[in-house]
This record gives sequence, C-alpha cells and structure tokens, in this order.
Amino acid sequence: MITARARALLEFEAAHPGRDRPKLDKIRQLGLTPEGYEARLEVLVADVDVMAEYPELVYRYWNQRRDRASRP
Repeated sequence: MITARARALLEFEAAHPGRDRPKLDKIRQLGLTPEGYEARLEVLVADVDVMAEYPELVYRYWNQRRDRASRP
C-alpha cells in the first residue's frame, strides 16, 4: 500500500522528472534535502506497489540512475 505522503512524492517526481534548480528549491521548501529526497525515492521505486502503479516513473528513474553511474 502506498501512503499519502509517498504518493505525493511520487506525483511530484512524475510531474518534475529532471534535477534542475527550481525542482531542488521546491524539494528544500518541502523540508527535504536533495539527498534525503533521492534516498526516499530510491526506496519507493523498489516497492512492488509503486512499480505496479507508476511503471513509467520507475523505468525512468532506474534509467537515469544507470546513465549517471556509467558516466566517468
């Protein structure tokens, strides 16, 4: 089951997929650090309920992680 807070974070990520300055500022306004946001998002996208309900977001997230990891 996806909590309301987790769903809000997922909806925010779906609406703002990049890692631009305005998004980082909004994350801070929500009381999160960018690192805390990323850590929470990583846990969420590994959840089977999230995978079932937000497959595009999960796919995009893991592809972005893979791309960032493959850069020297």
